[in-house]
Amino acid sequence: MELRITDFRVYSVQANFEWTFVRVYSGEYYGTGEAGPAPGLRGMGDSFKRLLLGEDAFKMNRIEQKLRYATLYSGTTTYHIISAINIALYDLLGKYLNLPIYKLLGGDRQEIPVYVDAHGGKGLEAMNALHLPVNLPWTEKAEVEKDRLVTTNNPIHGRLSMEKWNEDYSPESYAKRALRMKSEGYKAIKFDLDVPTPYIDLRRVRSGDLSLKDVNYMAEIVRSVREAVGDDVDIMVDLHWRYNLNTAIRICKALEQYRLRWIEDPTPAVMSVTNYDELRILTSQCSTPIETGENLYTVYQFKDLLDTGIRVWAPDIVKAGGISEGRRIAELASIYDIEYSPHNIASPIGTLAHAHVASIANTLGFVEFHGHDLPFWNEIIKPKRKIIEDGVIKLTEDPGLGVELDEEVMRKYWPDYDL
Repeated sequence: MELRITDFRVYSVQANFEWTFVRVYSGEYYGTGEAGPAPGLRGMGDSFKRLLLGEDAFKMNRIEQKLRYATLYSGTTTYHIISAINIALYDLLGKYLNLPIYKLLGGDRQEIPVYVDAHGGKGLEAMNALHLPVNLPWTEKAEVEKDRLVTTNNPIHGRLSMEKWNEDYSPESYAKRALRMKSEGYKAIKFDLDVPTPYIDLRRVRSGDLSLKDVNYMAEIVRSVREAVGDDVDIMVDLHWRYNLNTAIRICKALEQYRLRWIEDPTPAVMSVTNYDELRILTSQCSTPIETGENLYTVYQFKDLLDTGIRVWAPDIVKAGGISEGRRIAELASIYDIEYSPHNIASPIGTLAHAHVASIANTLGFVEFHGHDLPFWNEIIKPKRKIIEDGVIKLTEDPGLGVELDEEVMRKYWPDYDL
């Protein structure tokens, strides 16, 4: 039995993040995958097409090795495309064999718990692949922030972000949004805490530093959320690599009493390059679990996390290597009883890929959902259904990923869409 690849296509769209879709064809069959955001992905299509044509889609390992050796000198960005290809191949094989991916993997979980990324009192604005804000027609009507950024030519995240405080970042706004998420059935909610306070000093921000007033204000936000949702909802916070080591430890100490499930990426130890020594110092001083991993590639980098004290792994399989690598990372996490809670800012395509891998993850916590405030998130797929209900993704018996992109709806939002 063979399933020869006959075509390969790539297309990028701007949504709340930049989504890049790939499609692998074998005659009348095709599979769709998604790549994590990175500049220039669409331009890689012709090069990867040459590598893929004529290959047997069943020989997943050969294709994976071929793509890795072919991109030996081109850094991590190519892993985003490799990841998308791997997801598309699984989707293709699932459709050909008339089986959902989780069954191909031997998975047994069919209900996958989800945590919602709430951002703040409102949702996060849209950003491109370079983390620059973008204004789109839907953002004018959606319940997303609009007045935080002072300048729009700096990345949204990090120590160069120029911000000012507004009521969206008040404890009351956070508590109100937390209650809304709880009412929608979510049992876990993540908020951003690397946000402006009324005491913000951009000179301190540039150094990754905060005043005691800033830290106290952040703690007040978390206190208000905990009091709003009680102890039956897990709370997590994201710090987006912003703070220096002493400030990060100060934040950890201030938040200890609120029993967070985790604190995500307090320092820049894990960005596009890694500094695991910094993680060891951080985890030795913080009793709250530290979560990281969205910027790591392959199981090899996660292997090196094992002696850092990191207790929650958050791979993003649309960049870390796809479904195959997601399985390896989940299995390694299981060996050491480390929580596997993948990072996910993808469309429904990437989100379902995460859910299928989660089916086999023995130490699964939650899969992230970052599309709560995107009005067309469910609209762009078929068959029509609400993918997340009561904080859960239910995997169906539909083959492959279980969803398709709705071509007509895609062209409604992106007229030149073509896969």
